[in-house]
Amino acid sequence: MKKLKCQITENGYLQMPAEIAETYFQTNAIIVVPQEEHLLVMPVSYVGAGGLILKYRNKKGDRSVFITEFLPEDVDYGERTVEWDEEALALRVPLYL
Repeated sequence: MKKLKCQITENGYLQMPAEIAETYFQTNAIIVVPQEEHLLVMPVSYVGAGGLILKYRNKKGDRSVFITEFLPEDVDYGERTVEWDEEALALRVPLYL
């Protein structure tokens, strides 16, 4: 299985490559559920249902979303390996490296 990579930036964004967005987040809307050591990032069935909007970062289709309100003060910024959690139907993003 290919390792999936995302990044949490120092200004509070989750950045994900187009490959992840196109595979798991086709509606462009997400919800974020904080857990102890992870964030669960889940697609919303349609944009009108609410949630946060995944914005395009570039022509390749990479996306970003402002998630600072869900980040603990001691979060590790930078690139991290993420995984799709089939049971939760969510992208599992570790908060700490």
